[in-house]
This record gives sequence, structure tokens and C-alpha cells, in this order.
Amino acid sequence: MESLLTGRTAVVYGAGSIGGAVARAFAREGARVFVAGRGEAALKQLAHDVESEGGSLVTAQVDALDRDAVEAFLDSVVERTGGLDVSFCATSTRRPGGEQGAALGELSFEDFSLPIIDFTKAQFVTANAAAARMVPRGRGVVMMMTALPSQVPFPYTAGFGPAWAAVEAFSRTLAAELGPDGVRVVCLHSAGSPGAAQTTLATDLPELPARAAGWQERAEARNLLGRWPSLEDVGNMAAFMASDLAAVTTGTTVDLSGGMVNH
Repeated sequence: MESLLTGRTAVVYGAGSIGGAVARAFAREGARVFVAGRGEAALKQLAHDVESEGGSLVTAQVDALDRDAVEAFLDSVVERTGGLDVSFCATSTRRPGGEQGAALGELSFEDFSLPIIDFTKAQFVTANAAAARMVPRGRGVVMMMTALPSQVPFPYTAGFGPAWAAVEAFSRTLAAELGPDGVRVVCLHSAGSPGAAQTTLATDLPELPARAAGWQERAEARNLLGRWPSLEDVGNMAAFMASDLAAVTTGTTVDLSGGMVNH
């Protein structure tokens, strides 16, 4: 049986836990994978891990918030492969902060707005750059990543809920614009991934442990399956949504929350 993405060219922004899982899944399903990230060490580690698993990918140091850098990166990908089929952006913010764990009234506007600005800018820059190369070919898939607080009220999540909600709204608008040209736009919506929030926590906040325990309790009460999405689950869903098996799926957010959104 032919792999889901044989002959496709896919770019992934972010070499961390989510980006790495998606890049592995794309490579396993036969795609030519190019991973862009800011950290050289993370890119090298990912390339080594994929090679040790029998796959291969190409890495490049690129800041997803830098439009010129993204355009140059995609130009190099298209020159090398002849086209672009899939774009997946898993990056968040390049700056420390965001202060998850603090109450809204305890935040400065700068901390509240940091994830809103950086999340939306990364998705805006990478999605539009990809679309410019997909529309002339009449096909392609742009994929984004969001998390539970965009749809489920969770206290002490600072500006991250509004940031992810904005990304989902942006994806629907972009899907409406690109659909007539054969380009699909899909969000993956996850209940959380190991270690993903650590760099955005207000670690010096005395109330953080109790508030984090409250997150856990609320999440467990809503989870219909009793388990969290593994990184492999996220990668598998990304590969499926990027494939022709999901050819009429666009303008939607795909649930990876164990039913937490609907409960």
C-alpha cells in the first residue's frame, strides 16, 4: 500500500515536541520534509533522530516571525523540489514570557498580548507564504496548531486562549479565500503536549502549583477517553489531514482533546 504522502513536499516550522512529531510522521508517510526552526541544536537532534529511524529530512535555521527569512526558505524548497504541498506551523513565541498561571488582573498588557502577537504572526507569515506557492498549482494544505483554551474556559491561561482562538478564526477566513483555488486550511486542536507550556509559565508565582493542579483536575473531569493525545497521535492526525484521504476537509479545527471540547 502506498504511503499517504508519497511524492509530496512538506515544510514544518518548529523542531520541538510537536514539530518533531509531525516531521517524523510526514517522513514516515513518504514526504520530502524540510524543517525550519530557530535553534540549531534542536534541528540537528531531530535530523539525527529521524535518520536513526531510517528516514531523512532537511533542516534550516529560520525564524517563522521573519517574513523575508520564510520567503527565502520556501524559495529554496521550491527550487529543490519543484513545488510545495504541505505547510505545518508548530511555532509559538520566540520570547520568554506570557505568564501562564497568572490571573488576568495580575498581568501587564505586554505579557497578555505577547502570545497573541507572536502566535498570530507566525501563522500569518508562514500560511500566506505557503499559499502564494500553492495557489498557482491549484492544490496544497496549510495546517496550524492550537490548544484547549481557545474553546474551553480555563482560568490563569493568560493571553494563550485568545491567541489560539484568533489562529482558529484566521484559519477559517483563509480557508474561505483559498478554497476556490484548491488549497485547504486545517487546524489541529490538542489537549496538550509534554513540556510544551514550560517556557511560558509564571514560575516565580507562589500560586502557580495550586493553579496548575486546578488545570489538571478540570481537564481530567472533561476528558472522555481518560488519556491525553500522545505526540504520535498528533503526528498521525497531521499526516492524515495532509493526505488525499482528507481531500474535502477544510476550514475546520480537528479535535485531539479526548472529547474535552464537547463535554
